Amino acid sequence: MTTIAIILGSTRQTAHGRALFNYLKRLTADQSTTAVDFTFLDLSSYHLPLFDEALPPMANPDRQLPATQQRWLTDLASADGYILLTPEYNHAMPGSLKNALDYVAGEMQRKPIKLISYADNGRGGQFGAAALVPILQRLGLIVLPKPTPVGFIDQNLQPNGDFLPTAPLQARYTKGLTQTLTEITYYTNVLTNHPFKA
Repeated sequence: MTTIAIILGSTRQTAHGRALFNYLKRLTADQSTTAVDFTFLDLSSYHLPLFDEALPPMANPDRQLPATQQRWLTDLASADGYILLTPEYNHAMPGSLKNALDYVAGEMQRKPIKLISYADNGRGGQFGAAALVPILQRLGLIVLPKPTPVGFIDQNLQPNGDFLPTAPLQARYTKGLTQTLTEITYYTNVLTNHPFKA
């Protein structure tokens, strides 16, 4: 069985992304199969301090971390593929998400990742996703093309993941996010069953 981690890339307790995170929990439960297991990683639960290690993680084979920080890396390493939810802060990703990625060494290398951006406007946080691509590629991830933007999120989803009764984009959300799950599942299975060997 392959494992796909769905990561909420905001640490704000009032983040609109929590509604999307909770919606994906419902959607994956409806589509659960014996071939893939979805896990949910809430960045705020790891309490990562500002990265200040003396050596870069990729250049530190004897690295020792406190348990809370190591749990973040262990959870990432345990997954075969990823979906990363990101908002857009000043045309980039949140500082807390960049900080979390600064901890990563080889835990995510050669694994696929699909980006979902979100916002309360029509752009759907697309600049946040675009800013992440070179960082994820440098970490060795295989970034799938065409991030999934989710716009006007506050007009469509309630914090618990339910659609608002008047949600104007329910059909679009359901179709687009279902396709996102199908895509990441396909590529995760392909790359897990046929890993690249240098």
